[in-house]
Amino acid sequence: MTLQEYISSRPKACHKVHIATLLRLLKEAVKSNNKLAVGYVAADILHLRADPERNRALRHLILDTEHRLIWPNTILAILNALAWGSQLDKFTDYHLKTLAHRITVERERTPFAGDFSVLLHSNIMRRLELLHRVPVGARSVSYELPDIVEAAFELLSYLLLLKNESLILELFQALTEKLFIPPEAVQQAPTTSTDFYYIVSVTLSRACLYWYKRGLAHRLLLRYLPSGVDLTTAIRQKNASLNSPTPSPADEQSIEEPQQSLDPQLLDLITDTLYATLRNPNLFELELCVDVISRVHLLAPIQGGIIRLVYTAATECNSGNVARRLYAFTREPAIEKEHHYPGPQGRAILFLMAFLTQEKGNTHLARVLANEVVENDTFLPVNDRPKFLTLVASQSFGKATRTLWERYAIGKDKASVVGYNALLTRIVRLFTRMARLIEADLPDDGEDASDTLQNEQLGDSSINIGWEVNHAGSNHEASSNASQRRDPNGKPSVAELSERAKDIRLFVQRVIEAFVQVHEPLAHAKHANLSSLARAYFVIGDFTKGFEVFRNLIRRREVPDLHDINIGLSALAEHNPRSAARMIEVMTQRGIQPNSVTFGTVIHQALVHGDMQLVGDLLQLARQAGNIQLSPQGLFSLTRASVILEDGSGTRKNAPLKDALELFKSLPDNGRLSSPDMGKFMVFAALREGEPVLAFEFWKLLLKYSSEWDDQEQIFVRRLLRRSIIQTLGSGMSRSNMLNQLWERPPYHAMK
Repeated sequence: MTLQEYISSRPKACHKVHIATLLRLLKEAVKSNNKLAVGYVAADILHLRADPERNRALRHLILDTEHRLIWPNTILAILNALAWGSQLDKFTDYHLKTLAHRITVERERTPFAGDFSVLLHSNIMRRLELLHRVPVGARSVSYELPDIVEAAFELLSYLLLLKNESLILELFQALTEKLFIPPEAVQQAPTTSTDFYYIVSVTLSRACLYWYKRGLAHRLLLRYLPSGVDLTTAIRQKNASLNSPTPSPADEQSIEEPQQSLDPQLLDLITDTLYATLRNPNLFELELCVDVISRVHLLAPIQGGIIRLVYTAATECNSGNVARRLYAFTREPAIEKEHHYPGPQGRAILFLMAFLTQEKGNTHLARVLANEVVENDTFLPVNDRPKFLTLVASQSFGKATRTLWERYAIGKDKASVVGYNALLTRIVRLFTRMARLIEADLPDDGEDASDTLQNEQLGDSSINIGWEVNHAGSNHEASSNASQRRDPNGKPSVAELSERAKDIRLFVQRVIEAFVQVHEPLAHAKHANLSSLARAYFVIGDFTKGFEVFRNLIRRREVPDLHDINIGLSALAEHNPRSAARMIEVMTQRGIQPNSVTFGTVIHQALVHGDMQLVGDLLQLARQAGNIQLSPQGLFSLTRASVILEDGSGTRKNAPLKDALELFKSLPDNGRLSSPDMGKFMVFAALREGEPVLAFEFWKLLLKYSSEWDDQEQIFVRRLLRRSIIQTLGSGMSRSNMLNQLWERPPYHAMK
């Protein structure tokens, strides 16, 4: 019987299903998060005759099934059924602890959940009476907290939610008399408040810290801090006030009012809890730490040492999401205006940058981190420097890349940076592309410089990148003179553009020469170093030197591998994609299996040359080769081409745009398709087709969280979107929602 058949036939045969079948259906219902089916199965199990098999099923329901999938009345009925048959007495202390924990957590999540306190209270109190007092002196060092006491702590936390004063007092006294709530916690109880529940909560939190039950301590503290909704609302209000030159008195009062409501003793407890938790924490405790830090800030700033410890602990636990959440929160404009928190240090810098560049939608935070390392002259461990620069260059952060390379290209440790293979390739690709974009803006003979429009396509890798950096060996006098030769509109003159391109080319040459100096003599250099150097020469168009590097491998009688072949093909494909495609056919015929890089490189160049027939032939050849998947860069090129192409009537359709949107939604969160360049391209393409809704979806998916909100180009994009939505769409909730999102800065810390 399937789950659907059970649900449809249940009204007719609810008592004819065997217990084993009900348990199988329960697993299916839980797996599919079907709350209705879970309720049906639980009700049918409750109607069965009381026997050991039914009791085991009820225990499974109450202990192993998420309580959010069970109606509160059903949970109460199960507990009553177990208590009526004295089954709760047969629960082990561990099972009672689990049950108390799950009921408490569900109550925190859903304030209107049922009241199960009486059933648990009597059972736990009976077991507490059988325990001896906590030993004192030397014997207390090896004493471990019994499971039933942990269950009592959870029950006390649950009773505090219910505000059941009589049961709280009875249980609190029992725990205090047997020293499970230590005298130190009682002595440090708040003296500035007369709130009974607050005093018990703080004392219980201290006891949790004493016994290393840090998760419950955090949950108790969070009850007295602003909620997540309050946090997001407050940050949005503060960000809005930053954009308003004269905030209203109501806004100022709403921002300042919480600052006066934090009990100093509670702040001390929060600080102690955070420091205690950050000693060898687990992932769940780290998440709780970030929750507490972000919510406490609305009341009082957190110590910088705690912030650094969280980054260090996140690195040790390999939890990039924790580090990202904390960094995003502390770098919110409204938060930075109030208090500047320290960034990651040491190994945590590279760890966070690696996570930000791998996960979609974090481009803006990666740029902030790169600029922070540049501007603050942050120390990077020597072994992390080349990897960090490679990640920065991979995101096309040209200014930061150049500044850091020139900073680390001197000194005794320079070889680790200037001689790093992946960094050489990244830098040469990035800055050569920038130089070519600038050179494309230079007018031909008789053409005016203002007629060129290439600057609109530069995106993050704008021509200003790499030029604004003061670097050793640059011609500052020439650059100063060039800046004086701008036209009346402030646009760069032809002379200035030429000097910018020349300066970038010279920088690329310096990078290559520094790499060669590290690995000289080339005749004895490693295979991987020679391959990277050859690729660099091919990228800048110096094919003679590139093939000369490969001759070193041939002289040593080393067989070129597929990586070397792909490097040579990239050089050939840039000038003649069809010749490169014929080389792929020859490779296949001779038993050399091309990979995705082989096809992606040639397909990309075929798209650049506008040879769509060759693109189709290569895709068919890739399918025949089997197990070939295009890289994100290949998908990027294909998507651009499919959107640009026109049909036979000379008009474009919106179908490729819709297909591209579905493709982006289906991709995993990592990859470079979330780059601002791609986002801007898709938004403009949709707007050209008169599709503001599609343009908004592209903006929301690719730009909303990955771009800098106050960047002038992004402001222009949002203005175009708002204008198109207002002119095209009528009134309605959907229109209002889109306009609100385009107007209101998103809280980056809240991004999922």
